[in-house]
Amino acid sequence: MSIEALGWCKKQDCNTPSTKLVLFILSNYADEQHSCFPSEKHLAKICGISDRQVRRCLTWLEKNNKLRIQHRKGTSNRYFLSVDTNVLTLRTPATTYTKDIQKKKTKRSKNELAG
Repeated sequence: MSIEALGWCKKQDCNTPSTKLVLFILSNYADEQHSCFPSEKHLAKICGISDRQVRRCLTWLEKNNKLRIQHRKGTSNRYFLSVDTNVLTLRTPATTYTKDIQKKKTKRSKNELAG
């Protein structure tokens, strides 16, 4: 599973919810090179749609440069997701304002909390 691919997938716009779901499942299966090779039949079963609908979704994703398909004879195709390299945003360090808020939190007795 590639966290980068899942983060990238969430930001993508697709023509139908089925297409988005197929892209999400492919992202979930993606390895470190953002590639995977589930069969169309397997994708259809997981997504709850027909094999034909999966092929339509994959065609749309390929035409819109969301993935590249490597056709392989005798086995399932290999899918390479077009994941951007700067998908994950880095956490920023705590600002002085957040540190001030954290310092203000003091332990109060149960009587003070009760009012």
